[in-house]
Amino acid sequence: ARYQRELTQAIQRARFLALLPYCDNH
Repeated sequence: ARYQRELTQAIQRARFLALLPYCDNH
């Protein structure tokens, strides 16, 4: 469960960081 939680946080953080420049460009 802990591994899945950390993995989810990593994915959400990566998506957030990936969406930032995308939103800025548009």
